[in-house]
Amino acid sequence: MSAGHVPDFDSFAAACRQLQLKITREQFTRLLSYQILLADYNTKINLISRKDTARILTYHIVDSLAPAHLIPLGSTCADIGTGAGLPGIPLAIIRPDLKMYLIESVQKKCRFLEEAKSTLNLTNTETICARSETLPPLNCDILLSRLTADLNRTLRNSAHHLNPNGKLILYKTSNFPLELNKNSRLLKKLNLQPLATYQVKLPFTNIERHFVILARQPSAEN
Repeated sequence: MSAGHVPDFDSFAAACRQLQLKITREQFTRLLSYQILLADYNTKINLISRKDTARILTYHIVDSLAPAHLIPLGSTCADIGTGAGLPGIPLAIIRPDLKMYLIESVQKKCRFLEEAKSTLNLTNTETICARSETLPPLNCDILLSRLTADLNRTLRNSAHHLNPNGKLILYKTSNFPLELNKNSRLLKKLNLQPLATYQVKLPFTNIERHFVILARQPSAEN
């Protein structure tokens, strides 16, 4: 199946199983509704690349869901610079146990997020229309950052939202070791260190995604 075709439930459920994730028909229907809403809005405002409209489900949503099994049950999460709600909205649909903050500073994108929240009845999400660095600490268990261009900026602007035992999950490409090395001083300053990495070939597209998990270093007293 090509990435531009919309899979049926059985095909998508099989893809989710490859990602160690179970999905219900109702959740699949909501993901399809999100895809339709996003594709429609994308003709009016630039939420994702126009060339990606045909693969919202098979790339953007699948990619968003790929680390779902890494997030502990009942976690409070924040999607930093969520844009179109990726990865926060797909994760909130598939993991109703999560509390998901969608943080976005662009007003027109926030309006889309609010409409998506209403249309999809996402009671476990909250849209915050502001820059993450201007917000008081959100005390999150998990911070999510999908394919942000500048790791330095991501770390400086969002690390204060982690609780003492929180983790930051970065969606990265294969050049992540270079990024981490480049920002080693900042990681030390923020008391963060790579805890684990997780690599997966995304179903439908075979794109290689690398997830980097950063966590607070244990104190010297422990």
